[in-house]
Amino acid sequence: MAVLIIVTASIALVKNRASLSSLDSDSRWVCCILIANLSLVFFYFSIGRDSIEVLIDPGKMIFMIPIVLGVLTIGLRPDRLILGLALGMCGAACIVGYQQQVMGVERPAVSYNPNVFSEVALVSGAVLLSCIGLFPGWKKMLPGLGALAAIYCVILSQSRGTWLALFPMGLIAGLVYIKFRHLADFRKAGPSRKKFAVYLVVLLLLATGLGYQFGDGMVKRVTTAAENYSIYKADRTQFSSLAIRLELWYSTWLSFKEAPITGIGSDNRIEYLAELESAGKIHLGSYPWRHAHSDYLDRLQRQGLPAMILLIGFYGILFRIFWRGLKTDNNEQFSIALGGLMTVTCYATFSLTEVPFWDSLMTVYFVVLVSILLGVLRRSQLKREQAGR
Repeated sequence: MAVLIIVTASIALVKNRASLSSLDSDSRWVCCILIANLSLVFFYFSIGRDSIEVLIDPGKMIFMIPIVLGVLTIGLRPDRLILGLALGMCGAACIVGYQQQVMGVERPAVSYNPNVFSEVALVSGAVLLSCIGLFPGWKKMLPGLGALAAIYCVILSQSRGTWLALFPMGLIAGLVYIKFRHLADFRKAGPSRKKFAVYLVVLLLLATGLGYQFGDGMVKRVTTAAENYSIYKADRTQFSSLAIRLELWYSTWLSFKEAPITGIGSDNRIEYLAELESAGKIHLGSYPWRHAHSDYLDRLQRQGLPAMILLIGFYGILFRIFWRGLKTDNNEQFSIALGGLMTVTCYATFSLTEVPFWDSLMTVYFVVLVSILLGVLRRSQLKREQAGR
């Protein structure tokens, strides 16, 4: 499906090249950052520093450009997008529920990657909650049900890094409410305060019920993390998921001191970490993955400060675009901007303890979802600008 979307968007871009002029300055900055990100990796490849494989992920990200422009030229009903997300989350909840209740799988999606699965579920749930206002009356139950299914998926996945994203998401949502609650259509589109309180209480009760019923595994994982940290302080050689992260993060500090601007390269990292381990500076044991377990630190280690700054700038400019999109009295535009803001906040938080842009599913999901949200947002803005002339 993702490939079909990318191909369709690329064809639309070629047929409607004149729409390039409709991009605002912020969107042009996104394009520049994406091109710079790919160019940096290509430079390392061209000088023999990295293999061709390192071009794959930044190459996928560059498809944000044709997808955004494809949505701008073809158009897309945002309620259909939200309905698709809701159905997808309900289907996922049924599958992981079957895995746990019938098959006895402790962490659903563990055969692939429960962290990635939970991150996709949380992002989808956040967008669904942000866009409930796009649906009238009882139809609000559809995205609400999808959001509840997403919460269920996140709880069953037992991903600690995903739960970490709830704190910045709550903070941003609170700031949005304080900053934009005076907007006329913001008040009109949402339910009354009494209804909102009822909806919130019902959702919290249902979520709490899910947590009480299925959250034991998550509580155990948090407790285990605390125990692992105590063991790590006493003996750095003891293997645990927390210890590995701390050791890998420490290795990025060592590599940064040696090559702060250029990094050590992707293909050189396995050998570099082996040298550190043989010298007794880090302790990874037989841990197979050699990424830094943080997108920011991973880029710092492989490609130096420029790559990490590009990633921070990428998140920053997207956050700016969606934040500015909230300054409107149009319900559709506000909902889409809020959904985009939550998506960027989620991914920026995931990147602290995981490497979402190393995973094909996470990269493609981000590329497609954020590009569509950007395209719908910009199309809505252009329509209002044209109507005001």
